[in-house]
Amino acid sequence: MKVHELCCTDICKHFSHKKALDGATISFRTGSIHALLGENGAGKSTLAHIISGFITPTSGIISYDGAIISDSAAVGGISRGSASPKNFPRIFMVHQNPKLAEDFSVWQNALLAAQKDSLKPFRKKAFIAYLEKIRTDWNFALDLKRKINSLNDAERFYAALLCRLAGKPDFLILDEPVAVLDATQRQAFFDSLKRARQNALGIIYISHNLEETIKLCDYISILRKGVCKATLDNSGYDASEKEILQIMFGNALSEEHEQKQAQAENCGVASAVSLNCSAEEKNARQKVFAVKDIATSIKNKKNLSGVSFECCAGEITVIKGEKNGGIALLENILTGIDAPSYSGSIELCGQKLERVTPSVLRKSMVGIVSSKKYTISSSPNLTIKELLLPFAQNKGLVHSQKDADDAQKIVKSENIDISIDEPVLNLSGGMLQRLILARELAVKPKLLILADPLYGLDYKTVRYLQGRLAEAAAQGTSVLVLMTDADDGFTEYDCIFELKDGKLCKAEKTAKGTAYES
Repeated sequence: MKVHELCCTDICKHFSHKKALDGATISFRTGSIHALLGENGAGKSTLAHIISGFITPTSGIISYDGAIISDSAAVGGISRGSASPKNFPRIFMVHQNPKLAEDFSVWQNALLAAQKDSLKPFRKKAFIAYLEKIRTDWNFALDLKRKINSLNDAERFYAALLCRLAGKPDFLILDEPVAVLDATQRQAFFDSLKRARQNALGIIYISHNLEETIKLCDYISILRKGVCKATLDNSGYDASEKEILQIMFGNALSEEHEQKQAQAENCGVASAVSLNCSAEEKNARQKVFAVKDIATSIKNKKNLSGVSFECCAGEITVIKGEKNGGIALLENILTGIDAPSYSGSIELCGQKLERVTPSVLRKSMVGIVSSKKYTISSSPNLTIKELLLPFAQNKGLVHSQKDADDAQKIVKSENIDISIDEPVLNLSGGMLQRLILARELAVKPKLLILADPLYGLDYKTVRYLQGRLAEAAAQGTSVLVLMTDADDGFTEYDCIFELKDGKLCKAEKTAKGTAYES
């Protein structure tokens, strides 16, 4: 098997007042899985977008097997180098939030992707058979005739993956690919990646899950402030988490991570704020949110069955479950966003809500951080100022100096280096999550509902987010966290439940770990 090499040399990307990349140099090879790690805002996605051709670098050279395929040294931007077009590698990226033609079927989207630069005729049956072979080889279930707008999150990911694989890539870039998959789907996907590597595909894998990355990837490159600080040979799948965190953040944070791991192992369970508070203490606290006997009956879904729980002021409650096992359904019901029909009742501060909608909740001082942070909690078409204003001041998009000052205060309080007039799409995932949370906390909500809060966050930002939630709880806010099994590292809570097979089980702290009972 011939190995091909893609080299990125001294890649820089400058935006209006910051450097996303500042001379990054990394090489990737076919037949391997190469991880890109780094804290939020380190430049991972920017580099991936440059490699795949979505954006052009400010400076730097990209070469393939020694032949230059792009060179920004020329005046006016990128120019083609010495490689002939037929020798250019096919580099495709599957984004965190893939943009697909919603009213088209899966196979029609794949056809658009495969024939993007060509008007060649095609044979429908042969093309669908080709897609079915790819689907079978990669071991995922997907009806190719279904429209995109009818798919769940996991199916949308598979559809986007199929579109890219249909183009026969030399390199495939995956940006946080498994966040929407349940445990079984994740393992099947990892097995498929290993087979694809053996078949000479080059895979560039962006993730924040160190444990999964170390088990999966052959090489690990670590970006810090736009520079590649190190590339580790992980052919033995035994890289040190401590070393990675040290390169990524510095000594203090890596040592803290090691101490937390030791504490968890010694205790047999991740630390919690107050899991063992007495019944008298519980009863003395103000009940803010009460969910009683929620049940659904949707065809071909893992339905909810008698889900009941309470959230009190000053407490953090966590409900954990598989992405497609009911946790997304519960989020829709509790936030009123795309909610299905259901039975049961929901009470807020002792008042039964006849109808749950985002508007009703916000009028009752409820903050909402959706799992769909790019499409519901925000939009890439907004500016930072527009993202922060509507709920902080209840003024809509009024462009006054006071509004701008208020938005600037939020950005400054989060220590994020970005102008309030820049678009949301310039934010990293971690920066966006922090600003959304800061926006919701600005109104001092009675209840804060967060879904998948750790998605796409590095270890440092996870610590920061948990600290912010602990502060909000200390000030009396009731915090409800809905999280999938893909989320890892959330340790600060008062009460934790597991949603399994549509039923809710409460966690009990034991010597051997966290056990769940009905």
